[in-house]
Amino acid sequence: MATENRSRFNNYIAPGLFAVAKESFKRYPETWKEFFSTRTSKRAYEESGYTSGFGYLPVKPEGAAIEYDSRIQGPVKRWVHNTHALGCRISQEAIEDVMYGIMKTAMKDLGVSAAATRHLEAIRMIINGTSTTYHTAGDGKAIFASDHVRLGGGTWSNLASAADPTATTLEAAVRNFENITDHRGKRYEQKATYVWCGPVWEFTISKLLTSVALPGTANNDDNAMKQRRNLKLVVDPEITNNYWGVGGPKDEDVGLIWFDRIKPSLSRHGDPDTGDVKYFIRGRWSNEANDPRQIYCVPAT
Repeated sequence: MATENRSRFNNYIAPGLFAVAKESFKRYPETWKEFFSTRTSKRAYEESGYTSGFGYLPVKPEGAAIEYDSRIQGPVKRWVHNTHALGCRISQEAIEDVMYGIMKTAMKDLGVSAAATRHLEAIRMIINGTSTTYHTAGDGKAIFASDHVRLGGGTWSNLASAADPTATTLEAAVRNFENITDHRGKRYEQKATYVWCGPVWEFTISKLLTSVALPGTANNDDNAMKQRRNLKLVVDPEITNNYWGVGGPKDEDVGLIWFDRIKPSLSRHGDPDTGDVKYFIRGRWSNEANDPRQIYCVPAT
């Protein structure tokens, strides 16, 4: 067990340093919550299923019997809550002798580690969303796939062909996202409300969304994306690949869902034999996706 004792911080025992820099950096906000519906859980695990609606109404000839339809049951996805924990042990002598306030920041630093872990776990679903390595949708496909199973037959897609963000590819992404139909092929109000990306595309997409004239053109065409849509730009620092895309309103029952079984909580315990102090942070949560039609991905070239 690693223990923070005086030998680990021997430079900080005696006065003389004018400063000791700690990792008191300002941290990014919880941008990942833009993509996820967040819920709490009181169970060992949670499950979500989805069901199709009915199809279109056929013409009923005069005197003929009415046709009957039945809804179709979809797959069930399970959210299993993992436990995450980390501790820090500090010797009594280090608490007594080490200067510059180093020992007092242990609990804060554990909290920073917990927040960073949650952020990375959430965004891992997006940056690895075209593979099934870590997560799958309810139909067994990757989160982003061009052949998601439509319960009424056929497939639907939330994955575009690889393309860098331009006015043309952004318009295509919005159009394709909004053309996703339900499991019986009916249209519904699927509106793009934001464009997401990592820092690599932040400035390019910002120009596409905010310029009055259409960027990249010589004839100063009006930028319809700004004039008519006013989409929000969501930049997440953990999206380190070139993926980008669009998204719409979150759904509490399907799509990307985060469950908190136990939110990260800090505790402190003393060791009566040694006088050492132990700090712990522990939480239980899970994140999965069932029917991920609220988010659309464009892998960059």
